[in-house]
Amino acid sequence: MTNIHVLPTRPWRAQALVAMTPADMSHAFDGEDAAEWLEAAAGCGLVQAQLRLGRMLLTGEGFPLDRRAAFACFLTAAAAGNAEARNLLGRCYENGWGVGIDRNAARACYREAAELGDYRGAHNHACVLAAEGCIAGALHWFARGIGEAPPPARRTMLECLARHPRCAIRAFARREMESAPVVPGG
Repeated sequence: MTNIHVLPTRPWRAQALVAMTPADMSHAFDGEDAAEWLEAAAGCGLVQAQLRLGRMLLTGEGFPLDRRAAFACFLTAAAAGNAEARNLLGRCYENGWGVGIDRNAARACYREAAELGDYRGAHNHACVLAAEGCIAGALHWFARGIGEAPPPARRTMLECLARHPRCAIRAFARREMESAPVVPGG
């Protein structure tokens, strides 16, 4: 990790890192190692940097693939109260990314993310409830997630639900699509 003491001298860099692609990072940092800046920003407690670093480590984008380190980033951001990080922890537990598979931990993380207002967490929590046969609970959380999701994510969620094996969930998705049509790409 880079020397964290240099981060406060250029705080705009820490904030800008969150929105940049790896290619953008290398161009914007005048030959400096942008990865070190992102690690420093995450190490200084910038939650959005922790999330970004975790995602990049999880996929190997701009960093070597390191799912344990990604899990640690999400864990730190979740401890700061970030709902998206709670959902990402759930995905790690569900898929065994950087941690052993633990369906109960995944379920708890999804529920917490949903309760904190993360639309992805609401969707994932609803999927767990549907798989357990709790359709009324699933429909509640699907509706909440769809209501909070940005249009592209909303469209993707509804398209997925329209193919769900449960007829009540397919009917819900059709009603939602008819009541507020989502324009492709918008």
